[in-house]
Amino acid sequence: ASIENKHKALGNYFPDYYHRRAQKNIKIRAILPDTPEARERIKHNHEEAREALLVPHDTYNFSPEINIYDNKLVFVSWLEKFALIIESKELAETFKKTFELSWQEAKRLNNKLLSDGQSKTK
Repeated sequence: ASIENKHKALGNYFPDYYHRRAQKNIKIRAILPDTPEARERIKHNHEEAREALLVPHDTYNFSPEINIYDNKLVFVSWLEKFALIIESKELAETFKKTFELSWQEAKRLNNKLLSDGQSKTK
């Protein structure tokens, strides 16, 4: 997800949402383009029940948000202001496996960004 785009789209909604989700002990994992706002957000990973990894902004600057939970896929375009929910066990399982592959590479990239002290922010 792009932290900047979702925060621009819904103003002050997300800080309260993060708090409510954490209160319900709903944990998430997220892959975020490395931006100043994303770096600020990951400082709150623990209190917001989130594990987030950074990936290089210049290579992986994506805007839409994709959520996968239960048998659902949720695609949100904050820029085009629409969302699509698909309920499909088969598709959800496939996207979960694809996310796991992405997560492994994101871990490597995140570790490199943080160990190199890089800030590919724009």
